[in-house]
Amino acid sequence: MIIDVREPGEYAAGYIPGAINIPRGVIEFKIWPYVGFPEKTNTGKKLILYCKSSGRCSLATKTLQDLGFTNVIAVDMKFADWIKAGYPLEGNE
Repeated sequence: MIIDVREPGEYAAGYIPGAINIPRGVIEFKIWPYVGFPEKTNTGKKLILYCKSSGRCSLATKTLQDLGFTNVIAVDMKFADWIKAGYPLEGNE
């Protein structure tokens, strides 16, 4: 699962295809429906997080690890580099 931890307005302006938006400031509250809570919570589900410059996703990764998630990856990239490289985007509202 790819998670964009930027704010909703940033996400609406364009995001990596397939990514869902869960802002960093509320990730500990909003992640649960995506990992099967409460019946079959999967804390081992692979979660790949990104943001504008890797700062917020690093903090969100730590938060999820503190909650017991074991397969969380913070992508070390600048979102502008993704765009500059010509990789696909969705959104662009």
